[in-house]
Amino acid sequence: MIREILLPRSEDWIEQATERARYIMENHESCAQSILAAFMEALEIQNPLLLRAAGGFHGGMMSSLICGIHTAGLMVLGLLMGRENLEEGLNGLVPIIQPAQELMARLNQRLGSHSCKELTGVDFTDLNQAMAFYNISGENKKCIDRVARGTREIALFLKEKQESGELFRIG
Repeated sequence: MIREILLPRSEDWIEQATERARYIMENHESCAQSILAAFMEALEIQNPLLLRAAGGFHGGMMSSLICGIHTAGLMVLGLLMGRENLEEGLNGLVPIIQPAQELMARLNQRLGSHSCKELTGVDFTDLNQAMAFYNISGENKKCIDRVARGTREIALFLKEKQESGELFRIG
């Protein structure tokens, strides 16, 4: 059985996670991994395989699709509410469905879209566009701010769910 994962009790954990995600994004790239790593630190989770699993979500799943902020948000929510055993079937997924939908709607509202291409204007399947985004335009700096805003929104959402008693997992 996996240990229960609890949100930090400190008053400033949201700000710390937000700034940590910003720092990681600014210095190491990858919106999904930056956010996941910041939450892993806050939640005291040490598992490099989790971080590795988020590696394919950079650049909107490497294809300008779903923004890594949204993907990381769902990964963090899954750590707290996701089913632990496949044998739980659909019943094991039920607790996370509505919160996941709510989180996606909040991130869309906060960031303006769930589409990496809409947010950045870049087709990351085109190597020239991707390289220009990182090396020439400076547009990638906007993603640093998006990661910070997204991290904060995810953390606030989790805190609200915990305070209302809605942050739970079957099992």
